[in-house]
Amino acid sequence: MKNLELEIGRILRRAMGLNPQAVRREDLRAAAATRMSAQAIRSPSAYLSLLRASRRERQLLVESVSLPHTGFFPQSAPFEALQRWVTNHWLARPSKKPLRLLGVPCATGEEPYSLAITLLELGIQPHQFHVDAADINDRALRHAAAAVYPDASLAATTEAVRERYFQREAQGHRLCPSVRSQVSFLKLDLLGSTPLGESYDIIYGRSLMIYFEPSAQERIIQRLERSLKPAGLLIVGPRERQRKRAKLIVPGWSEEIYQANLRKDNGRETLPVPRPSEAASPGSSRLKQATTLLEDRQLNEAAALCVQVLHEHRACAQAVWLLGRIAQLEGRYAEAREFFRRALYLQPRLKQAREGLLESEKLAKPQPARKHKSA
Repeated sequence: MKNLELEIGRILRRAMGLNPQAVRREDLRAAAATRMSAQAIRSPSAYLSLLRASRRERQLLVESVSLPHTGFFPQSAPFEALQRWVTNHWLARPSKKPLRLLGVPCATGEEPYSLAITLLELGIQPHQFHVDAADINDRALRHAAAAVYPDASLAATTEAVRERYFQREAQGHRLCPSVRSQVSFLKLDLLGSTPLGESYDIIYGRSLMIYFEPSAQERIIQRLERSLKPAGLLIVGPRERQRKRAKLIVPGWSEEIYQANLRKDNGRETLPVPRPSEAASPGSSRLKQATTLLEDRQLNEAAALCVQVLHEHRACAQAVWLLGRIAQLEGRYAEAREFFRRALYLQPRLKQAREGLLESEKLAKPQPARKHKSA
């Protein structure tokens, strides 16, 4: 039968809300061949009849398609938004209930694990958060639970993150148990009737809608919004732009990042998220002392104070910037760049970190040798 994959695409669209354009034709054709062989079916028309009648077969066909390619920290914007929300909103609460996060679809696990690493890097303790990660693909869920990844999946990670959270093995990079234990994987059909069962502070679905038709997209977004806590964060990709969303808090990024509309709980209105400038600077007295030591070129003493502050407040951008400045003064320009980048990651508008990064990059470049005129 000609255009077998086109007819399969129509069936998947009608039955599952899937967007057939999200899957390459050759991948769909190969998956159909695999399933026809497994079912001992030689006739394309017979297989199409089975596909129309059997939900289980449709699920198996979807799982036979090549696993979606993803990676750790695929874009910086969502994780910057997560850090800022946690630092300026959750940490500002008098009582800190454990954070609940949802990553969907989780595919092979890199992105929900990235959420967990982001929070651990902020100094959030393991008992203070948990990530649920959901997908409809059993094969992807098994891959995610195994948590072993090739070099390509770690391309966007820093050397420090790789050293802290991964162990090199013959099969690839194995994620450490301290991160794996923070993430639970579950099978979930977002268009099905199974309730999510939780209210979440953060819902991350950067690539959620790539695979769904517009009508299915709206149903999924509405379902996720119902599971979002007051003032919670909804992170979705550019294809998920909707007309009537909650408050868009970070316009202009490639992702759409929304904060749920603030509602009243128990007669008391939820407080708005404070701006970074309104939040008290952690360890401010020690940071002032470290700055004075830096000006006096007592660099070891200044660095020790910064490390003390970061031991208690890992998200303190000012302390990270000071460590970058110390590294810069000592001629360790590569380390300085890493510190300045992290400071900007924590506080994107920190002017001195941006200036320090530019200066370190300039200083690290080898200067061209001067040409001497011959006498």
